[in-house]
Amino acid sequence: MADFAALVEKYKSRKKDTLIDSVTAGLSYADNIAVDLGLIEDAGVLDVITTAAPFAVIAVTEEMQVIMGKKTGKAGFSDGLQRMLKTGAAMGVGAVATALAGPVAAVPAAVGTRVLMKKYQAKSLLSLRVQDRLERLQALRRRQTEKAQLCDASRPLLPGGMEYLDA
Repeated sequence: MADFAALVEKYKSRKKDTLIDSVTAGLSYADNIAVDLGLIEDAGVLDVITTAAPFAVIAVTEEMQVIMGKKTGKAGFSDGLQRMLKTGAAMGVGAVATALAGPVAAVPAAVGTRVLMKKYQAKSLLSLRVQDRLERLQALRRRQTEKAQLCDASRPLLPGGMEYLDA
């Protein structure tokens, strides 16, 4: 099992994905804002490119993790799929915000949704890990109690892995 410092470093590196995904989801609405402000002309192609860009960035970053050996293919696919689902939901919320309050509200809505979903996922996974560890500790306690009941009461209980030799 990894020590605390290793776990902290592991989870710090995951925050980069949230930032990258949030920025690309926000940038997907930047063209709509630029068109509405008259900064660029509406070409139609730009809309398709900026909608697909967040998903392309996710696919490329996850594939790079697999190629560099930091993840297995299965883990990369699973992580990429989860990131794409969160980004798609954030972009959906951004589209609703655009319809209700205009394109300026889309960027904070999309980025905020993406970040909130990531925080919720992290907390729910933490809850599952704590539950698994509690179950593991309870099983170890039951095993130790069973072992103590089997042990002769006249002899003290030895540490795990040690046994008395009967001659």
